[in-house]
Amino acid sequence: MKVIVGLGNPGMEYKATKHNIGFSVLQDLAKDNKIKIKEKRYSALIGRGKIAGVDVFLVLPQTYMNRSGDTVGDLVREEIKPADDLIIVCDDINMKLGRIRMKKRGSAGGHKGLESVISVLGRDDFARLRIGIATDVHKGDITHYVLTPFKRNQHKNVSHASLLAREALECWIVKGIDVAMNKFNVKKAATS
Repeated sequence: MKVIVGLGNPGMEYKATKHNIGFSVLQDLAKDNKIKIKEKRYSALIGRGKIAGVDVFLVLPQTYMNRSGDTVGDLVREEIKPADDLIIVCDDINMKLGRIRMKKRGSAGGHKGLESVISVLGRDDFARLRIGIATDVHKGDITHYVLTPFKRNQHKNVSHASLLAREALECWIVKGIDVAMNKFNVKKAATS
């Protein structure tokens, strides 16, 4: 079984924010594959189903971003056997809006959700799919920037990134991380 965890913050006030793009991608992936994310377990909302014939768990932690590791730790103890069956989907303030990047492992890069996961697991050898949210202007407080919605003129790039991310996740499920990285890490952002 493949486990895909989308990072975000619970609550309507965070729903459309840049920091919740991990949630959005998983919700779109669930819709594409007719998976209902409604089971409550591991301090998360979970959807079970199949993507490309493979059993999947789609997970939206209902802790706040900086406690995402609590959910992932429980999942790893109870559900995930090989570590390569897990991937985390999150935003990346250091990558241009509309770009995606998949990695086998790595540091948190300042992302509080990934910091929490690494801290709880005690390791960084899990796959992650980062989705760029940086625009040309995000001066000042980064917390304020990531907790605000995308602007209307950015929606084309957000939709493009979501589609690329869903395609990359399906590739990861069927063909593995190496093929997915080779195919999707070179894709360009949509033009405005």
